[in-house]
Order: sequence, then C-alpha cells, then structure tokens
Amino acid sequence: MIKHIVMFRFRREVTADQKRALLMEYPDFPDLHPQMKAFDIGRNRSRRDSWFDYAFVIELKSWDDLDRYLEGAEHEDHVVSRFRPLIEDRAIVSFEYTPGTHDFLGDPLG
Repeated sequence: MIKHIVMFRFRREVTADQKRALLMEYPDFPDLHPQMKAFDIGRNRSRRDSWFDYAFVIELKSWDDLDRYLEGAEHEDHVVSRFRPLIEDRAIVSFEYTPGTHDFLGDPLG
C-alpha cells in the first residue's frame, strides 16, 4: 500500500471564501479518483508546529495507482488552476507500507 501525504499553507491574501471553496472540493476526491482506497483531510492543530494549515492523506494500492492519480486530467486541473494559485507552501511525501505490520521502514536506505 502507498500513503501520499500533502501538507499545505495558504497565501496570506487568500480570503476565507477562497479557502472554503478549495477545501470543499476534497470530499468529492474519492469519487473522482477511483484509485483512492482512503482519503482524509484535516486542519493542522499541532501545538508544536503550525507552519502548514492543512494536510491530507491518500491511501492507494500501488505505485501505479499513485501515478494514475497524479497524471489524471482531474488532478492536473485541480493542482494547476485551483490549488497552486492559493498555496504559499507545501510538502509532499509518498511512501510504501504494509498494513498491520511494524515494518514501517522496509529497507531504510532503499
């Protein structure tokens, strides 16, 4: 299984309505992207690091599914026309894991 994590921070000048409009797109993502096995999004409530405003986590079955999602027309349209214009900073991490095990590193150097 693959976890794809995106953390992001809005530009200062982005209005509450613009933020709301973008965030309201995410509940429909699993319907638009059948490769997704799970999708969760939430506001950052960390008391230690508030650099990012929100994060979402997507679970997919394989690297091929992640590639299909990332290369899909719906994803590209969302990223280029609606996400990037509002986002100041972001971090993205994708990693492979085996559900139900503690072998979370696999090959730590691979």
